[in-house]
Amino acid sequence: MKKTAFLLAALACTVATLGQGKKSVAVVPATGESVSRDIRTGISNGLEEGIFSSGQYTLVARGVAFDKALSELKFQQNSGAVSDNQFIQFGHATGADFVCYATVSKYSDREYRISYKMIDIALAEVVGMGSETVREGVSGLLSATDNIAAKLFGGKSSRSSSSGNSGNSSGGGKRNGDSYNPDGVELVYVEGTGGALGVQGFYIGKYEVTQAQWQKVMGSNPSDNKSPNNPVGSVSWNDAQEFLRKLNALTGRAYRLPSEDEWVYAANGGLKNDAYEYAGSNSIGDVAWYDGNSGDHSHAVGGKSPNAIGIHDMSGNVWEWCQDCYDSSCSDRVRRGGSWRYNAFCRVAYRGGFSLAYRDMGFRVVLP
Repeated sequence: MKKTAFLLAALACTVATLGQGKKSVAVVPATGESVSRDIRTGISNGLEEGIFSSGQYTLVARGVAFDKALSELKFQQNSGAVSDNQFIQFGHATGADFVCYATVSKYSDREYRISYKMIDIALAEVVGMGSETVREGVSGLLSATDNIAAKLFGGKSSRSSSSGNSGNSSGGGKRNGDSYNPDGVELVYVEGTGGALGVQGFYIGKYEVTQAQWQKVMGSNPSDNKSPNNPVGSVSWNDAQEFLRKLNALTGRAYRLPSEDEWVYAANGGLKNDAYEYAGSNSIGDVAWYDGNSGDHSHAVGGKSPNAIGIHDMSGNVWEWCQDCYDSSCSDRVRRGGSWRYNAFCRVAYRGGFSLAYRDMGFRVVLP
């Protein structure tokens, strides 16, 4: 069976002051023919989170030198295998103390093998290496990546591993309500469950996308009640997709809209399963801007109490697009949460369909 090898890792920036006195790691971005971009990005995110959460290293910021070295490295990959010396040159060019990279071979839809190395640039030698065999498909691949990150950077694996021959899990990991703040986007982790919904763990926006965030990515602001900390409004489902495409191009990640199941699960507090009428309370005024208190306009995100895991405004303020089609024709898309114009529609249980960019239509993002 033909094996398809690809390089994986993460491109990300971190605040320089967080890294004072710490060694830096340049992580080579993922490539590959037989694995989807979402999977590659998920693996990259796992490595990036491992560096971030270890407290021992910082990520090398992407800039002109990084991009130039990366373009040269990609050119070499097209002409043959990438040697350790080539990665050492990459490290010198980016000013990194270490370069981390990995390759994965796909044997079938269920079986992969990941080999990885970490190179000390000053010593010009490998300081960490190994391999993990995965026989549980994509879910096992992501778990194995977390184990690799824990081994290379210290800290704990953020997913429990069930992959074969992968060594012991470091234990611990991401918990319901844990925070993550890449790219200036505040996210909250929602632990998955294998229950009726079968929802996998994911990060979701702590707040709805604000007008300031939209402006930064899109260069414009379609909202009629303009205020930088208010949720962006007058956004169609297609507009939200364009924002996500541009955001992902800027960050190298795979932000997306939540599925309807994910939205409902997060609104109810994930594993906490708080069956409130509204997201976080049975009293709408505690958690939502709605027609009884909004003054007929949106308000700054986070102004009302969060739900059980720290997510704000899942009831009220602006409607939130989901990825799903509302009907078989897909002429409308699912919207959830109600808005500042309504009351009963702010209930977690209410679902609606829509297609237009009305003034109380917004969204929040999800990161796998």
